[in-house]
Amino acid sequence: MPFLQMLSVIIVAAILIIVVREKNHSIGFLLTLLTGTLVFFFILTQIGELISVFQQVTSRMNVSLLHLDTIFKVIGVAYITEFASQVLRDANLASIAIKVEIVGKLFILLIALPIFITVIETLLSFIPQ
Repeated sequence: MPFLQMLSVIIVAAILIIVVREKNHSIGFLLTLLTGTLVFFFILTQIGELISVFQQVTSRMNVSLLHLDTIFKVIGVAYITEFASQVLRDANLASIAIKVEIVGKLFILLIALPIFITVIETLLSFIPQ
């Protein structure tokens, strides 16, 4: 049910943005930014439930919480980078949006480096010496 409520808010906001943008483009952009931020915070509340489910699953299995924490950080950086990039594209700043995406990808590589090292060490342990 919260999904349908959020969807209806988005549709109303989209219609309002279209009407306002014809009169004043800057206010239309601010409404776009406000709507995007509202959707982003709604998503964050839903992600909290998802994280608790993952924690329950990992407590039953023998999975390192360090790796799961790293995966959540990577997913968080990806979503925040995408959100920032789309806001910049809405503001007609595509060149800066591309640079934000590159920085986000580099941060993801840095965050995921411990997992890559663990995978490589595991693969090397299977190779006879």
